[in-house]
Amino acid sequence: MIATRRLQLIAATALAATACSSPASAEPVIVVDGDRTQRVDDPFVPSRAEIDLGPAPSRPRLRAHTAGHGPRAVDRALRRAVQTGAISRSESSSYRRIYRSSRATLRRLAGARRREMGYVVGSLDRIALARRLTPTRMPAIFLQLRRNSAYWPSRTFPAKGDQVSFRGSELLFEYFPGRGLQLHPLSNFKKANLLIGACGKSGKGQPVCGAKPPGPRAGTPCRPERLRRLLDELSDLAVQRGRKFIAWEYLFDFGGGSPPWMSGMAQATAITALARGARLLQQPDYNTTAEAALGAFEAAAPLGVRTKGPLGGVHYLQYSFAPRLYIFNAFFQSLIGLHDYGKLTGSERATGLFRKGELEARREVARSDVGDWSRYSFRGAESTQEYHELLREILQGLGRRLGLDGIYCDYATRYRGYQTEPPVVRFRGPRGAVKGRPARVRFSVSKLSVVELKIYRGARLAFRRIGTFRRGSASFPWRPGPAGRFTVQLGAKELRTGRSLRGRTSGAIVVRRAPGD
Repeated sequence: MIATRRLQLIAATALAATACSSPASAEPVIVVDGDRTQRVDDPFVPSRAEIDLGPAPSRPRLRAHTAGHGPRAVDRALRRAVQTGAISRSESSSYRRIYRSSRATLRRLAGARRREMGYVVGSLDRIALARRLTPTRMPAIFLQLRRNSAYWPSRTFPAKGDQVSFRGSELLFEYFPGRGLQLHPLSNFKKANLLIGACGKSGKGQPVCGAKPPGPRAGTPCRPERLRRLLDELSDLAVQRGRKFIAWEYLFDFGGGSPPWMSGMAQATAITALARGARLLQQPDYNTTAEAALGAFEAAAPLGVRTKGPLGGVHYLQYSFAPRLYIFNAFFQSLIGLHDYGKLTGSERATGLFRKGELEARREVARSDVGDWSRYSFRGAESTQEYHELLREILQGLGRRLGLDGIYCDYATRYRGYQTEPPVVRFRGPRGAVKGRPARVRFSVSKLSVVELKIYRGARLAFRRIGTFRRGSASFPWRPGPAGRFTVQLGAKELRTGRSLRGRTSGAIVVRRAPGD
């Protein structure tokens, strides 16, 4: 909810200038409660697969903390914000105390804990030196600094991807090695959607697009008070990123991008969670916040997330700093967010943004298919198991919204088949060979597999080879021995799903004597 004077000003300025997830299983979270730190299971914490940022677009540039001119730059930013009336003197004093305390904490630390804390302090310094420590960024940046300062002196050292929360708050901070605890907008808005999903109907419903859609886990309690607290906290951390819109930003270096940067997928998840929360909690202010965030899809990268797609249309980016990285799951999820927000609120603006992007998406979706699996990005690497399933679920979601006989449902069903159908291996010859002369045993396989060839003469194994082959036609070399009839056995074990699905076939080769033999 936009409850403070600062956010009321943000929303009003942005609007004037522009004139469903559900809990499936409990995930662990580290909870800091006074002097205690414990790991608990929370059904509203999203899984790591749901919130993973994906492969870094390029090698990340981690920068060590240096004292330098950072403190003076922070001081200038705070004085400037007070002079313009953007923050009060008491707010400035609070931020200064947090900053001084954090630097004092850093001086007392050593080793890995010092590196983690030093990165967070240094990141703030660099943002200030770049004159990007604006008044609306201060709440998120100084809150993150305070949380890291409270955590690193003595709390349990987290593992990569661990999520951390603090008593009295619903916000989640994720541990990124070498970068400390970071506010992860996608994780927090996914959590909001899980809280909302628990207040709906339980059960997964009937299969659509080749599989049952996700649905609320039976027995998960509806917790509207937690949802309200989370959405209020997130609304108060929105940043006036552009003259015409607000955003929820990432405050660490990632894949060649320097902070602060934003994500189209996180932004779309945010507007949907806010709209769903507004309806559930009867809180229209959340819609005001969401509407103020739509401009991110109108502004070109790197300020916003809009870019020209690989096929010439409008594409919404996962990373604002990578305008030529077209990630399928992130783009399609952004479209779902815009579609749902338009339906929930009647926003013609959101619906128009959805339609523009969807024209590009229906052309891109075929480029995500390699014939037996999916690609992660346009002309990029193939998906991991987790990203293939994520893309399938997102396509299923688009299919449910836009028509079960449409292209998105077709590809969701196809991608489900890639996960469940065993490889098809076929013997392609030869039917005959000549004793002692080199031959090639030809076959085809329907998906990436380990293929084993066995050739028997009677009950005796005469030849055996194993190799890994991609989808298509291939062969093994073989030099036949004595003349006679040989039985060919081919077995394939696919390598993508982790389920070791298998296929088999057989055939025969008749070996003739060489002329004059």
